[in-house]
Amino acid sequence: MRSSLSRYYNCFFSIWRSICTSTATVLAFCRDADEKKNVSSLAHFCSLGLIIFLLTALPDIAFGNQSGRTERHVLPVFQIPAEGLVTIAPEYLEFLEGVDHTASFDSLEQADWGENLINDQSLVDGYWVRFRVANTLASEDIGIEHNFNTEKKIFAAHSRGVDEYPYWKQREGDWIDEGRVLGHYRVLMPAGEITTVYDYFRNKPFDRYMSKVNGLDRMTIGPWKDIRSLQLLGLAANIAVLAIALSFGLYYFFMFTVSRGNYLWLAASLFQIAFCSATTLSLGWVMQLPGWLVNSEFTLASLSLLFLFLVRFFRNSLNLGANFPRIDRIFLLASIFYGLMVALNLYLTLSWPQQANLDLVAHPPDRAGPGIIKVDAIMLPFILLLLSSAIMSFIQWRRGSLYAKYLLVSFALPFLAVPISGLTYFIFDFSWAFWFVVSSAVGILFLAMFVTFGFAVAQQLNDMKALALAQQVELTRAYQRFVPPQLLSNLNKDSILDVRLGDQVNVEMSIMFSDIRSFTSISERLSPQENFSFVNAYLSRMAPIIRNHEGYIDKFMGDGLMALFPNQPRDAIRSAVAMQQELHSYNATARETGQHEINIGIGLNTGKMMLGTLGEANRMEGSVISDAVNLASRLEGLTKIYGANILVSEMTHNALADEFVSRRVDLVAVKGKEKPVGIYEIIDGEPNQGRVLKEKTMASFNEGVSFYHAQEFEKASSCFRRVLELNLDDQAANRYLDRCKTLLREGWDPENWDGIERLQIK
Repeated sequence: MRSSLSRYYNCFFSIWRSICTSTATVLAFCRDADEKKNVSSLAHFCSLGLIIFLLTALPDIAFGNQSGRTERHVLPVFQIPAEGLVTIAPEYLEFLEGVDHTASFDSLEQADWGENLINDQSLVDGYWVRFRVANTLASEDIGIEHNFNTEKKIFAAHSRGVDEYPYWKQREGDWIDEGRVLGHYRVLMPAGEITTVYDYFRNKPFDRYMSKVNGLDRMTIGPWKDIRSLQLLGLAANIAVLAIALSFGLYYFFMFTVSRGNYLWLAASLFQIAFCSATTLSLGWVMQLPGWLVNSEFTLASLSLLFLFLVRFFRNSLNLGANFPRIDRIFLLASIFYGLMVALNLYLTLSWPQQANLDLVAHPPDRAGPGIIKVDAIMLPFILLLLSSAIMSFIQWRRGSLYAKYLLVSFALPFLAVPISGLTYFIFDFSWAFWFVVSSAVGILFLAMFVTFGFAVAQQLNDMKALALAQQVELTRAYQRFVPPQLLSNLNKDSILDVRLGDQVNVEMSIMFSDIRSFTSISERLSPQENFSFVNAYLSRMAPIIRNHEGYIDKFMGDGLMALFPNQPRDAIRSAVAMQQELHSYNATARETGQHEINIGIGLNTGKMMLGTLGEANRMEGSVISDAVNLASRLEGLTKIYGANILVSEMTHNALADEFVSRRVDLVAVKGKEKPVGIYEIIDGEPNQGRVLKEKTMASFNEGVSFYHAQEFEKASSCFRRVLELNLDDQAANRYLDRCKTLLREGWDPENWDGIERLQIK
């Protein structure tokens, strides 16, 4: 409603506009006119200016600027859509400040309404909104939705009178009423009529932040059934988010219990999302949660806690401490910040008087208490952290990290809300459909982010397992240089980590002792470095031969070695023969290069032995213990006495069949053993010439040994002389001949003589 003063103002403005127009016309002419020659023309133009003045001014004078008065005095009528909800645009609204919800309808009718809110404090104290609605529907049930505004009162003026919809204020114990709940009202508007609605607004702190138009959160209007559908849809959406978040949270927690990894913080974040969904205003109201659980400050505390969990998850997923230590400090500060936000908002929630919480006049939100922490103070840092995480995941992906690509997708998903919001705004403007689509898209993208996070964590664990496996392989290879894998196999252990002091098994094996003859005299002529180089060059030739014949070296003993053959005795014999053959090749090279030629003796025995670990808790080694081991060592020492390259025990020899050329050398009782052992020489490993000579004299040698044990020493002596005539270097034949001579010279006791050679060799 405009005053008379306003009309006079408009009339004066019209006159002033006409004067200015006429003056401008005259000046335009005079700019080029000759005053002496164009006086008559000037008169004509003055007449023209007067006509222009009358044509422009008189309508305004006569009608008082009716168009302006209509715009200012008569509200346009908003038409309710047949279905769905639409937002009431600002041009359909008028505002009244300084009057609270106790105002009567008559006082509102007589008040001076404005086009805009002027006083910012109106957002605290409350204000009235007026608009006109044309109901073209068959139903009178019209719904008005006020997002985030829960303190409401409505007057609806129509042909039947004025309906009052009482002031509604959230209180503990309130339940959903069919026609009035939270910010939703069912207003009766006669069909085919225009209803003037007087709507009272009271903004709470969180609502104040969310205000969009003139400090007023947009209203949507439409059929009541659609309002209820929207309400139920929002409730269903919250329940869906709650169920999905809780399900995935439980799944990720289970995965954490199984495989550890970064699932714990992921599960904690999803549990917090479920909690935030449960404490939303709509769902919390249905669940009859305490009022302090659904107020805005507690919501901010829950949101801060969620971001705290996510920041910790980001740090662990990106391994910022190792990959980006400086940025990790920023994320650490962000964690501290969100921790403080949680504490502060919880304090505000628990300490602020709950009934006074809604009395914003007495407790303004921007001075003390609720509302001092805004959403943007919490959201903006998290968005920056999310963007930084996306960049760092891209860098790690380019560096070759497999799981980083899943992280990149996860971090990028929330930013898809930007183009979705732009497209939705282009289609729906800032209507309820816009907010519904955008909020749904954000929720879906947020949950999808957690799904891809799960893939990222799984891939990260796979990468870690692959790396650990590769390291384990390398470590195993390194261990194998010190601990033979066959030892672990014989101990029934999968890893060196499983070996304990005192682990032992009883097995039957063949054991080999090998030693370089006269090594001491050779090493005396060499420097320490030359000694190591010499021995390593020799052992590097022999060790592969042992491995190739199913054996493994138990230990190196200076110039000698001890090897075990778990499978069968012929493996040990074949290995010994191959070692002697390799030695011939080694000596041939040594002769050509002027290096030392060497000879080795090999002793082999087969028997039961105890394989296990010896030492103490901090230092142990695998080894074998038994008489069979000692005998093998003694046999290696006897090779020097009998001039043999390979000597084997009778037990080992009996397992060979006819695969190798051998001869029985003697029946001996070595040091530490009373029971005599038959020993055999394997001829196959001899140099070509030596082998040929021993094969030629084999019959005479064996015959001489038979005569010897039959106490026919004359005949035995004759046999051994025949051997020596062909092979003067046959030390075994020489040794038998010396024994025969001694027995024939000194005599013997036929009853007590057993033919056993008792040796004290170590």
